Amino acid sequence: MSDKEQGEGDAMEELMARQRKEKKELQGHIQHLKKHINKDKKKKKEVTEEIQRLETELKERHASELAALQTSQDTEPIAAVSDGVSAVSFNDTTEDQEEESQPPIGQQGKKISKAEKRRQKKAEANREREARIKEAEANNKHSARSVEAAKLKSLLRERSLKMHEIQPDGNCMYAAIAHQLGGDSTIASLRTQASQYIRDHYDDFSPFITDPNTGDLLTPEQFSDYCDRVESTPLWGGQPELRALSLATKKRIEVLQAEGSPIVFGENFKDEKGIVLTYYRHYYGLGEHYNSTMPLSRQSDEAQEEEES
Repeated sequence: MSDKEQGEGDAMEELMARQRKEKKELQGHIQHLKKHINKDKKKKKEVTEEIQRLETELKERHASELAALQTSQDTEPIAAVSDGVSAVSFNDTTEDQEEESQPPIGQQGKKISKAEKRRQKKAEANREREARIKEAEANNKHSARSVEAAKLKSLLRERSLKMHEIQPDGNCMYAAIAHQLGGDSTIASLRTQASQYIRDHYDDFSPFITDPNTGDLLTPEQFSDYCDRVESTPLWGGQPELRALSLATKKRIEVLQAEGSPIVFGENFKDEKGIVLTYYRHYYGLGEHYNSTMPLSRQSDEAQEEEES
């Protein structure tokens, strides 16, 4: 086996090993998602759709990587072919002719046959890759993620607003509110305000905060521990924390969502400039997510919105 063939074999083995590892990691993540599905049928449907999306994305990416590696290995002796091109370039013919002019007598037919096989294999790989890309684009256009994004973009445009993307982690709700409050507001300060307000108003909040595993109301000790975690960990924020922050900051907080009417906290705070958040169920791989918003005031912003829609 030549050094070139050995190198190609090593690259293929490395790719297959990495893909096997990624498949195993995805299966672990899927098991983790399934483990947290409760009896809520709506939540079960969302998790099932997310699992299908993750599996489809990984399968398509692996197929694309494999096709790309095969193409690169097949075309090293000849001119590179740009993405999406299935026809053979003039450079392929020229270099093949140079290759064919050198082989020993009796070997010429064999050399030409290999070159033809390379061209056919390369063209077939490109055709398959183009078909997969088109299929993925068609599926993505009608996916829950795309539909949700389009609906929220339309809602924002009606209010002359646009999305301001927030990093998708456990702090997204607090980061989105801090973005709109400005000044000295930070994730840490907002977590402290939310935690303290909930702790000081036990009777108002305890009926709405339950154990995520059993659905039971929290004991006073569990309630206190919950408040500690709100303040000092990246615990995901939800409606109790939104309500607490609205009351603590005396701000009207409105949450836009693709499905259903907007959720409003602090309806009485009409004299102050309100906060508008967007809530996503499907758009981000990690699950539920909040983004901030900002005015869509400049013509360039409006033009960009029209172009993307």
